[in-house]
Amino acid sequence: MVGRKLEFDREEALEKAMNLFWFKGYNATGLNDLLNHMGIQRQSLYNTFGSKHALFLEAIRYYSDTVVRSLEQQLDAPGEPLENIRNLLKTLAENAARPEYRGCLVANTIMELAPHDKAVEEAVGIVVRRLEQAFERALKKAVVAGELSASTNPRELACFLYHVVLGINVRGKASLSCSSIDDILKVALSVLK
Repeated sequence: MVGRKLEFDREEALEKAMNLFWFKGYNATGLNDLLNHMGIQRQSLYNTFGSKHALFLEAIRYYSDTVVRSLEQQLDAPGEPLENIRNLLKTLAENAARPEYRGCLVANTIMELAPHDKAVEEAVGIVVRRLEQAFERALKKAVVAGELSASTNPRELACFLYHVVLGINVRGKASLSCSSIDDILKVALSVLK
């Protein structure tokens, strides 16, 4: 027996779900919100994604495959590795200073669900490691290029930079002073000299 053809674009629906979760958070996003935003029927959601929770986990993976991949590409781009890192941090800080800033899906999820949901903790952990590894690759290139001292520990510095990004995202989501984001950025960039 041949299964029924999907009556909607799965990836488009997944992107819409990701954006709604990103904007509202998991708990504040009701099933009807999802159905309306995704433009699908309840049974289609269950048949395609299984449940709201399974859809959320898939949305985190989609975020990793799209948003985090874009960050990786910026860090892995040709040119000076430290300049790539600086440009990425500056762009993230500029975005976080915007009034409509929604934070980072992973940072939001870490605060909302990760402490209470093992599957979510594992899913966001994969994303965190992926971004830390991208920073580490860029930092290793910076050491090889002589931009950083040979005594630099790229893994430790990558972890630090990821947590700078996390802090910028949380600060921006909370709509707190833009000057504090600038201060965070200034100190982070000074570490890269």
